[in-house]
Amino acid sequence: MKWNTFAAATVPLIVGAPRCMFAISQSRKLSEPEKELDILLARMRQRQYPETMPVLASYWLKTAYTAGHQRVWWKELDHLLKQALRKEVLDGPSREALIDIQSWVQGTGLRSGKTPAVPALRFESVRSNPKPERLAPYLRRLLNHWLLAEVARLLINGGEYGVAQDGGIPILAAAKALERLLLRDRLSPVTLEMLLQPDLVSPREVYPADMEILTDVVLALLGRTAAPPPRVTPARLLGLARDAALPQGYGDAVRQASHVLTATGDEVHVPVAAEQAAEILRRDPVRIGSVIVTLDGRFWESESLQSGEEHYVVYKPGGRLRIDFSADHARLIVPWPDAQLHWPGSVQFREPFELFGREWNESSWEMEGGRAGECACGIARPEER
Repeated sequence: MKWNTFAAATVPLIVGAPRCMFAISQSRKLSEPEKELDILLARMRQRQYPETMPVLASYWLKTAYTAGHQRVWWKELDHLLKQALRKEVLDGPSREALIDIQSWVQGTGLRSGKTPAVPALRFESVRSNPKPERLAPYLRRLLNHWLLAEVARLLINGGEYGVAQDGGIPILAAAKALERLLLRDRLSPVTLEMLLQPDLVSPREVYPADMEILTDVVLALLGRTAAPPPRVTPARLLGLARDAALPQGYGDAVRQASHVLTATGDEVHVPVAAEQAAEILRRDPVRIGSVIVTLDGRFWESESLQSGEEHYVVYKPGGRLRIDFSADHARLIVPWPDAQLHWPGSVQFREPFELFGREWNESSWEMEGGRAGECACGIARPEER
């Protein structure tokens, strides 16, 4: 692969003669703190960008606090957190987030007999609920332009938002900025619900880490902790090998890709027409080298061409794309299906491309030694849009 940078209870049931005994399994009813903690743990497991975990923990806790639970509720949650930290298989960011929540519970939630219920936010929309096609441009501007300006105002005015490890925006500052922007726009609950629809935008238009933060903030504004199931598609074509036999306009087919769970793991299937599949198979050798990126920020490598009643290219997950803000310019290292080792004459890069709401220019190719020397990497820089 090449790279280019850019305890159940039982109840007996007697049913006539001859006498038979049947055991009906009955699940124990979960308490409210158990339900909430299960929701939190499920959302942690679904996290694609662990660096956004503090936002999830903070806004989940804010929602729980707003509900005004009794001290006994927080006492049970504290006990459940201890169990989770002891028994659950947790990655570093998840464990740290649970420890932070437990520290708050022990320091604040258990200090008084009851935490005060915070009045629910009253949304008074100044505009009618927009159609989805009008909401998508709003979402793009919100995440790619207004967010940056609002964060700058927050940081200039001061506040404890931590320091971003990659030199970018402090993650809690980004969450607070989004919260302020959404409240300032006085969006109705219906509109906020619409912002949770994952198919409003594509990976070309927004950075998935920003979408994770937005989801946390919107759910808290709605007074909810349960999140909608995460979506993988839509997808976008990232790169084709020079000798790939894939049809012209293949990028349009990638937008119709579907996410499939198989016995061997996740796959993404990109449909191709029967005649196109036949043309690909006539090539010797058959080349389908290509890379795509999905809405959750993962890149996928082409694996095989399946031909039968349906025809599609199978993609297997490779890893996650992440913007690096630690240098003078933002960098994006992306996989590439070609190993460009020699250039006749001067080095020429391809045209700028758009991804994650930014326009990127290739600046270099690099080799990654971790994969038998097969990976060529390039560094891409964003341009002002």
